[in-house]
Amino acid sequence: MNIEPSPWFLGRARRETPRFRLFCLPFAGGNASFYTSWQAVIDPAIEVVPVQLPGHGGRIREAPLETMDEMADGLADAMVRRLDLPYAVFGHSMGALLAFETLRRLRARGALMPAALFVSARRAPHLPPSRPPLHVLSDAELVGELRALNGTPDVVLGDRELLDLLLPVIRADLTAVETYRFREILPFNFPIHAFGGSADSIAEDALQAWSRHATSGFSMRLFPGDHFYLNDHRLSVLLALGSLCPVTVGNGDP
Repeated sequence: MNIEPSPWFLGRARRETPRFRLFCLPFAGGNASFYTSWQAVIDPAIEVVPVQLPGHGGRIREAPLETMDEMADGLADAMVRRLDLPYAVFGHSMGALLAFETLRRLRARGALMPAALFVSARRAPHLPPSRPPLHVLSDAELVGELRALNGTPDVVLGDRELLDLLLPVIRADLTAVETYRFREILPFNFPIHAFGGSADSIAEDALQAWSRHATSGFSMRLFPGDHFYLNDHRLSVLLALGSLCPVTVGNGDP
């Protein structure tokens, strides 16, 4: 397959002979660079493909998307051209929901399905919201919520110029998540593995509920930490990912 560059994927540190591809989807306000360090640590046979959404990172001149449908439609169009290898999808928080909706679209198009879906720090998509919406808050209130989540450095939260750039993107992402409406679909015929932080506000049963959407196996693992446990336990997470990807290599359902 002739793979052309795409703004949806951060420039890859090309592996000579990758046997597996791991698409990594960002959290609200996050960008693809969060995942770039993973390539040096994960199993060398796995190629890490960080996803960059419009308005994020190097795409900052583009308007951020405000609906999950727009995000998933665009990502599905981009991913379908990169399914020349067995693959898995990892999504953290908003990225988990985006992964679910993107794979719904890829399945409808008859595209190759992943060997596995990894969902992190996100309630199952069919569950109702567990908190009032954040996208309607004032800037000051939203900054307070971001500080409580512990995923945005204090140096950023204290910099007015950076916040002026970042807050509209975060607000757009939150709008997409918080206005999402689940539409019932048949379960996927590939495993779903749910990761979470033991001190996160996402309850274990809300992670466990992802099992409803998989007919070929489900597992759940908690790591020490809060919503952004990935920051402190990167190696443990990547070892878990690496061990599960080769085991689940396969085409999944058509």
